Amino acid sequence: MPVLLFASAPALAETWAPGWEEAPSGARGVGGEAALLVGFAPGFVPPFRAAERDRTAAGVAVSGWLGDRVRLSGEWEWLTDRTPAGETISGPGDVRLGTAVRVVSFGPVRLGLGWEAKLPNATNENELGTDETDITFGAWARLDRGPFRAGLAAGLGVLGNPLRYANQDDVPLLAADVGGAVAAWRVGGLVRAELPTARNPARVEAGARVRWGRRWFVEAEGAAGLTPAAADGRAVVRLGVAGSLPDPPVGE
Repeated sequence: MPVLLFASAPALAETWAPGWEEAPSGARGVGGEAALLVGFAPGFVPPFRAAERDRTAAGVAVSGWLGDRVRLSGEWEWLTDRTPAGETISGPGDVRLGTAVRVVSFGPVRLGLGWEAKLPNATNENELGTDETDITFGAWARLDRGPFRAGLAAGLGVLGNPLRYANQDDVPLLAADVGGAVAAWRVGGLVRAELPTARNPARVEAGARVRWGRRWFVEAEGAAGLTPAAADGRAVVRLGVAGSLPDPPVGE
């Protein structure tokens, strides 16, 4: 697996997309992975909100790929927020569905597009969601040199319906990552940024990710907020399994 470009931590990373993960380089046929995850983000401030809270999330993430060009993904969490007043709020989070497609390759450089939809499953009344459907889309580029990999991405998060609702904003997104692979280990660093708009402040974080295992894997990711509106920190641990369907016999 490559170091992931748009890393998967949606409920803990404000509007960021989980679905812009490229299919594994060199993958053949149909494959996928599924993982259980737990995470914690102190000092988290959701979009369109001013008050921070400490957020805990537990859920499941699944993805599937068709060769090494197309990857589909989905994620859902159960959320628990603890406010500065000591109130605890729990409930289902939003479902997120994403697609990443490699469009063209130039030697070690690969270019692609990504898209994600956040469905309004979490409720606005308890501030776990916005009751809106959000769409994120953009483009990514990745460079592979032996065991070392680097990526850049830029996109736009369209929060809510631009024609109807109050909880609406268009947020420019940027991301970069760099990493490498040694045997069953994958290690990398990442930077993610949501640029400031008229309705939401800038949110920037930097962190690292470590993954061990091929079929069964464990992955840990941590990041620190670099702007006041970003969460003070974020930690996510995933335990999962990956696999692929066998190739059909020759002649069938």
